[in-house]
Amino acid sequence: MSVAVSRIEKEFILKNLMDKKAPIEVRYFDQWIAGLIGDFDAAGLKLHLESDDIPVPGGNATVYVFFKFRGTRMTFHAKALSVRALPNAAGQEMKTSLPAGIYRDLSRGYERVAPSTEVLLSFMVQGEKIELNFPQAEISESEEPSEEPEAMPNFDATKMTNILKAFREKAQTFSSENKIVMFRERHPESFEEKLIASTGKTFLYPQSINKNTPEQDLILSPRVLSQEEIILAQKSQGVELFRIIDTLNKTDKDKNTKGILHELYSPILYRTYVVGYLYMVSFRDGGQKFSQKIIDFVFQFGRLLVHSLRVNGYFKGEPVKERIDTAEVVDISASGLQFALPLKKFDSHLLLYKDINFDLIMGERELKIGGRIMRKFSDHGRLYICVMFLDITDADRYFLMDALYGTTETPDFYPSSEDWTVYKKASWGCFILPSK
Repeated sequence: MSVAVSRIEKEFILKNLMDKKAPIEVRYFDQWIAGLIGDFDAAGLKLHLESDDIPVPGGNATVYVFFKFRGTRMTFHAKALSVRALPNAAGQEMKTSLPAGIYRDLSRGYERVAPSTEVLLSFMVQGEKIELNFPQAEISESEEPSEEPEAMPNFDATKMTNILKAFREKAQTFSSENKIVMFRERHPESFEEKLIASTGKTFLYPQSINKNTPEQDLILSPRVLSQEEIILAQKSQGVELFRIIDTLNKTDKDKNTKGILHELYSPILYRTYVVGYLYMVSFRDGGQKFSQKIIDFVFQFGRLLVHSLRVNGYFKGEPVKERIDTAEVVDISASGLQFALPLKKFDSHLLLYKDINFDLIMGERELKIGGRIMRKFSDHGRLYICVMFLDITDADRYFLMDALYGTTETPDFYPSSEDWTVYKKASWGCFILPSK
């Protein structure tokens, strides 16, 4: 994976390239153009390119720049702004925006670029369709609990009665009352229930703890809602700030009147569903505060419980096979591609290191490729999948090389893989077709 250099390093590298007139290779539309950096400032870059036929930038035209710095292959991309002829010299000058970053350690075999023509991607996915009548929390992939928790020795997930009994016996040692509430037959009703159902996080009363007490780190725990997170969660649902503050004040007053010392609502999570919660309360009359150890115990028990529920068939599902033809190709190389899809709909189907077969359509040519998912991440509700090509014909690979990098050794036709052999070119990793 490539690594971004620091801001200071970026300025140093650009200045070094400019001062030494170091050669660069520029990818612009379907062209590879040699050149160098003429000048740069806060407004952008000036690239001197050895070509008299550079398309005028329009829309979001992007230029990709590759170079070597102290023996290391590096790259950056920027928005192309304008092109003009160089005075008293061959070639043209291109003005670009200042690059947001420079990247080094390019480990992939071929440079990945944005496709200059429309590229369509289509493939089938197999998985389990889960339709559950439970609330869904707004949690990210990194926050979603695994379905296979580490269990204690001799743990039998099929014996639900023993699991529930173990929780009650343990919880009785540090709580005045406890219970397990499931959302199968009813929906969240109280303020606390709706809050944990929408966030997937634990509600702990009180939210404010004296800084001199050992329990202060509970507020900083990523599993426990802070007062700021409660306010943000309510505001995201359209509740006005003054109503949120009023509700919190009334909730605190009501719990104080009831003599509650500590109260806990810990959601039981299955994937992004909140299927229920574990409840414990400790009263001021003879009760004790909940420690961080207790919070962790309840969270881990919730994971064991949902695992047992799944083993016992509590979550009904059915196998499905669905064709995906809405993927947006972000960038592509001769050895792999990156595409984007809606996060919520496809995240559970496209697992890391899963092999997929897909159709890639570029113009009038359809390529059938087998690949493996090597990386996945999410951003603003979208799922990004990076695929490495594993099964691609020589003819299709050569076609990609020509379409993406504009190889000069282009044959008049693209033969089948049985008709020809390819050789690797030393300089840029391009393929050439030997004459018959």
